[in-house]
Amino acid sequence: MSSVFGHALAGLTISAAFHQGRPPRRVLAFGTACAVAPDLDWFTTFLGLDGTSLAHRGMSHSLLALLLLAATAMLMGFRSQLRSPRLWACLLSAALSHSLLDACTFGGTGVAFLLPFSEARFVCVWQPIFVSPIPLSGKLLDWLLFSLGTEVVWIGGPALLVLGVPRAFQWLRRRSEETP
Repeated sequence: MSSVFGHALAGLTISAAFHQGRPPRRVLAFGTACAVAPDLDWFTTFLGLDGTSLAHRGMSHSLLALLLLAATAMLMGFRSQLRSPRLWACLLSAALSHSLLDACTFGGTGVAFLLPFSEARFVCVWQPIFVSPIPLSGKLLDWLLFSLGTEVVWIGGPALLVLGVPRAFQWLRRRSEETP
């Protein structure tokens, strides 16, 4: 799995990309929560549910669960805006980013996008992000740092482009309008 930092950055970036100017804090918070929430299934490891559809990258990463997650976020945070397709798309994209990033990680099991209809697990052909380890002892710390480095490149780089390029153009436009 990507780290919580990578998923949170993806959620923030997607939330900001769906809004012109500065997005409301509530949108940023719910978008980030939708991007991070599927990893709550990691705790099923302690319950001995490995190998089941409830295990990590299982049901909570499926398209059906992501749709339910976005719907829950809409009901909890945006009840007055339930008819806003842009907000639905924002929260659903943030939730979907989690499973897509996990499918792009090298290591671990694939993502069960189609549960409960199919138990098949999918991975991307191109997997540039290294799976982040959970325990932080010994060589695992080196692995974590390397994993975070791949996230900086493959999540942080695109996030910087998505967030920075439009703002750079706005700044250049304002500057050219100010210059006589």
